[in-house]
Amino acid sequence: MANGFPSLLLLPNRTLTPLPNQSPGHLHQIGLVWLKNPGNATDRQKIIQAVHAFAKEIPEVKSATIGRTDGIGGPFSDTTYDLCFILTFENEAARQRYNNHPTHKKAGKELFLPLAKKLLLYRFSQNPSKVV
Repeated sequence: MANGFPSLLLLPNRTLTPLPNQSPGHLHQIGLVWLKNPGNATDRQKIIQAVHAFAKEIPEVKSATIGRTDGIGGPFSDTTYDLCFILTFENEAARQRYNNHPTHKKAGKELFLPLAKKLLLYRFSQNPSKVV
């Protein structure tokens, strides 16, 4: 670490490449969920099942993964969330279709909003021509 930042962040002229089985240009959405009842196994399982349903029932979701924090804290990590999920879409248009899909809308209304005290989303585009 130099200047308090991990060395990887300081390496110049690094090109990021797509992960295996992913084509350039995919859009990824990362969601962090803080439950109203932190650590509640039943609530956690409902959210997990909803994310798995996104992958099974919504064609625009190319992949979905979900898990809990590993609990390893540090100056650059947050372990206060209950669940983190990552959804992959072909592009922004596919993500917008996912947003309007009945499975997503139902999960939002019946699970995410009632069970989560906080939900934070991040998105990034996997476009190697723009990431150097």
